Amino acid sequence: MNVVTFTSLKGGVGKSSLSILTANMLGKAGKRVLVIDMDLNNSSSFYYLNSDQFDQSKEKNIAAALFGGAETNLNDYIQLTDRWGVDIISSSLDLINLRSISERKLSQLMPTIEKDYDVVIIDTQPTYDNLVLNAYNASDIILTPVNPSQFDFNTAQFLENKLKLDTDKYTSWFLTFNGFDHRWEGAKSGIQQDYVSLFTDTFENFTPTEAWYPWTTAIRKYIDRGLFLSDKIKNSEHLQNFQLFNAVYELASCFVDDNPLIRPKDC
Repeated sequence: MNVVTFTSLKGGVGKSSLSILTANMLGKAGKRVLVIDMDLNNSSSFYYLNSDQFDQSKEKNIAAALFGGAETNLNDYIQLTDRWGVDIISSSLDLINLRSISERKLSQLMPTIEKDYDVVIIDTQPTYDNLVLNAYNASDIILTPVNPSQFDFNTAQFLENKLKLDTDKYTSWFLTFNGFDHRWEGAKSGIQQDYVSLFTDTFENFTPTEAWYPWTTAIRKYIDRGLFLSDKIKNSEHLQNFQLFNAVYELASCFVDDNPLIRPKDC
């Protein structure tokens, strides 16, 4: 079981969107996927759960699981979704009451589900505290989406320093571009190329270029309208964007041992 945390100290970089797209791609590729929503904004929970399930999430959520004792089994807090192969442990505002729990509580609970899932995806809030450190310490891979901007660069530098000082997870940390305009990929100069060079010259670990999400409004349509992202299918429930589909597939492929990952027709 591989545990992947999407994280950034900066809001609006696409943590939840990448978490959802990656989880759905892996699920449709035949993997057993669990999403753990540790973001107080509840974005992943809103996406996956219907109104009846939200009522259940008042008791079945990640805050309740972390508050439990040593005998806690994460399976007791999981809810099924209507997305093929994807389950979720929802978020809760009660997370704000857990500022003093151990930074390794989640990692201690992970063995209770390791035989049930191939990939666990953790969506975090844009902070740096014991809850985010719980996600880091439980993870095999930590992924930070960045936009080509100075604010994203500054935030990534700060997070890099904290990971080096506070954890043993620095070598498991990767950056990936979200909002990369592939039209200028081969340009020798320009604002985007300047930032790409700045990032890649400064930081050690990046996902493959093929996994960089393109600059597109299709992601918003996908999330807001509950559409399926399609490789080839054309109908009202499917959104066609081959460049985005390829990027989601390539990123999802980074989190499994399969080579190659089975490529579904949609996700």
